[in-house]
Amino acid sequence: MFRTTAAFVLLGSLPLLPAQQSLTELQQRFAQEARALGDDPSYEDIQALQGRQLAALRAFVGSAAGDDRWNGRLMLADFELAQGDRKAAAATLRTIDAAAAPALVLVTGAAMALHLELEDLRTAWVAAALGKTAPRADRLAMARILSTVLKEVDAATRIYEAELAAAETDEDRALVRWHRADALRDREDLHDNAGFEELQRLADELPGTYWGSVARDRLRATQLRPGDPAIAFRATLRDGTTVDSKDLAGKAVVLLFWSGADRDLPRLLDTLRPLQQRHGDKVYVLGICLDRDVARSDADRQRLGLSFPTVADGKGIETDVALRWFVEGPVVHVLDANGKVAGLGLHAGTGDARADLVDIIGRAVGR
Repeated sequence: MFRTTAAFVLLGSLPLLPAQQSLTELQQRFAQEARALGDDPSYEDIQALQGRQLAALRAFVGSAAGDDRWNGRLMLADFELAQGDRKAAAATLRTIDAAAAPALVLVTGAAMALHLELEDLRTAWVAAALGKTAPRADRLAMARILSTVLKEVDAATRIYEAELAAAETDEDRALVRWHRADALRDREDLHDNAGFEELQRLADELPGTYWGSVARDRLRATQLRPGDPAIAFRATLRDGTTVDSKDLAGKAVVLLFWSGADRDLPRLLDTLRPLQQRHGDKVYVLGICLDRDVARSDADRQRLGLSFPTVADGKGIETDVALRWFVEGPVVHVLDANGKVAGLGLHAGTGDARADLVDIIGRAVGR
């Protein structure tokens, strides 16, 4: 499913694309061209690339096949909306065929229609989506949008109940309950702890499942303090090898949760490299990529000279280490040689922050 976001207007320029190119390839081309503009493009450059993007995307939509026809239209409407052209965005949305488009596309489009005050479209698309069959992953994503953005709580509840009734194993039930708990965090009609209370019930009632264990660790992550035992992790690296926290005993561990879009990342890497050289094998830096495009993350690693062992499985913030540590954006956590938390929520955005990071890693190593 393509998730709409106005951030796409800051992506790169490209020539008109051949019809056989997929939407994923189009997005990758946009990202590549964006990087070519550098970190501080001028207003004129941004305006120029927006025009080229719109032309390319309109050409793509006109000849796309399969689900790209509808996801491409969502992307185009998002571009137009971000430029302030509500009339064009509304017109683009109305070209989506409710009979042919998948259910999740319709629910996503209904959320955009709500923003554009197209109540007729919103109502029709929600009804059409609820009448379609869809994979479990799509239905859980639909339930989240329905309950949080569209305020269709009853419809979302029916989806969760149907998925729980259809679940044949505790693992399946835990998966559904995890998604329901995570969506509760964004419900404006509930108290702030509703989602965490649901996570606690999941952890208590299905502790032997994967999602039950993630719920347990995620809850503990909200209460971690320096000196506490760290949350254990096991991950497959980009080169296919595996790293396990229990095998890193005796080393300070730097958990570097990163994204190629983070402008502070180059400064952070410049801070970490001399520290690793100074402390040698007493420090283990693990990069956990929060981007979903694995090919792009590989290119970012090469561009930035990021040589640390890296987890990049295309799951974004749903990669296992990020889930357990409750990380949803770039940040650094440091563990000491005894496997205890030495520092949390560190970054390199300011000189003071970098000094703190250097000091904490030094203390974690034991100087």
